[in-house]
Order: sequence, then C-alpha cells, then structure tokens
Amino acid sequence: MSNLQHIADQLIQWGTVPKIGIENKELFLKKSLVSLYQEYLALEGNVPDDEEEYPEAPEFNFEKISNTIRSNFPELGFYQNVSDPFDLEKPDNGLGDANDDLSDIIKDLMEVQWRFQNTSEVDAIWYFEFIMRNHSERHIVNLLKTLKDLEEQL
Repeated sequence: MSNLQHIADQLIQWGTVPKIGIENKELFLKKSLVSLYQEYLALEGNVPDDEEEYPEAPEFNFEKISNTIRSNFPELGFYQNVSDPFDLEKPDNGLGDANDDLSDIIKDLMEVQWRFQNTSEVDAIWYFEFIMRNHSERHIVNLLKTLKDLEEQL
C-alpha cells in the first residue's frame, strides 16, 4: 500500500503547501485523482477489519486546507450539478463546490495517512475503503468532471 501513501502525499500537498510551482498542475491533479480511484477500485471491497482499538485521529483544519487549495487552484469554485440524474421529467440542479470537493478528499486522506503512521496498515486501508465508499468517491467524480469542464472553457 505504499502506492496509496504516495498518491495521498501528492494530493495532500495541494491543501498543505501554498502556491506550488508545478507545470500543468490541473493535469497532475487529474492523474493523482484517477490513481487514487484506481487504488480504491483495486480493493474490490476485500478489506480485513482491524479489531484493535485506537485513539481518534486529530481534527484537520478544513478552512486552512481550503485556503491553501485556493492558492493553488483559484479557478476551483462553484458548479452546477443535477441532483437526480435519473429524473428526466423534472431535473433539479444543485450547487457544488470544487474547492470543497478537493478539501474533503484531502482531509480524508490526511486521516488515512495519520492511520498509516499511528495505528496499523490494516486500519488505514480499512478506513480508506470506508471513506471512499461513503464520502470521497462522489467528490472525486465531481471534481474530475469539473476539471474537464474548466479545461473545455479555456
């Protein structure tokens, strides 16, 4: 799972290091998000549970993460999405926030990294699969679509 840790480090930097000077950072971000998604899909739900009791992870400062992302990707903001894509008679648009999507992904990955360092590899992988299935997967899909839409506007 060192690949997961490497991918997490690549993504976490966007929320912890201001004004990163990487060429074509949007492409770098897209590749990292796709790699993260591949790591999740490769688990195929086959994740052992660590029965050990561990302390709770610390709170990671969402606002600080979001502000740092803003310094790296000022173009990431609000977007429209369809709330229920299968209701063809009365589509309902919702509002999403690409900065919030990336902030949530990074905050989740910071906890995964914390677990690798402070609990166990099994616990970290279990948490990664759990948080992807229940939270981050949707943010990744929305963020990838938004990055593609932004690319087409330029």
